[in-house]
Amino acid sequence: MKPFFTSVLKSPLLHFFFIGAIAFVAYSHLKSPDREAITVTTQTIDALVQQRESITQNLTTPEEQQNLIEGHIEDEILLREAYKRGFDKNDYRVRKRILNIMRSSLSEVIPEPSVAQLRAFYEENKVRYLTSPSRSFEHVYFSFASAKQPERPQQFIQQLKVATDIAGLGEFSPMGNTFSKASFQTTAITFGKPFAQTVFELPLNIWRDPIESFRGIHYVYVTAEHGPGRPRR
Repeated sequence: MKPFFTSVLKSPLLHFFFIGAIAFVAYSHLKSPDREAITVTTQTIDALVQQRESITQNLTTPEEQQNLIEGHIEDEILLREAYKRGFDKNDYRVRKRILNIMRSSLSEVIPEPSVAQLRAFYEENKVRYLTSPSRSFEHVYFSFASAKQPERPQQFIQQLKVATDIAGLGEFSPMGNTFSKASFQTTAITFGKPFAQTVFELPLNIWRDPIESFRGIHYVYVTAEHGPGRPRR
């Protein structure tokens, strides 16, 4: 009998059985908990496909559909991991975004106004949409350090009255020599508020004595005055 048991103990089959049993026990104790299942329903797939086709204006191929599903699964995995790490609770920006979405979903949905309602609102409030009063004017510019600055302003004004090219009588002006329908705000931003106040008080079609701005010295000729109007499209 002893040789029989000895041969059995030396059997490779028995060794394989014991090794398998040990591996099974080890796997049963050491394996990780069951992974969460991610279910992609046909409704989800249809929504993904519809969204993509509405953007691309093309039918989705089977390969593209598979990519959409895989991308959705990847996003779901990352989202669940973010929840586990508490990003929705600990990150201020994420928390703020979720709160804004929640408040929007709870707020009353405002219906789109009809064309008639928009027209009625415009008629009642069109004064609010009119452009500001403006002026058109020409100017001849000299920098503060310019050697070309006229020593006798009145004689220079007489030259301006008969000149066909006023820009040639002054220095190069980086902002141009002619302004068309410039509002008070635009003029003030370009040359300063004191300059704008003077220009908007000048009479029409008269060359004015030198006016200072933060850019330099200007001889100004107001060509037109414009009241409030509808903005151009």
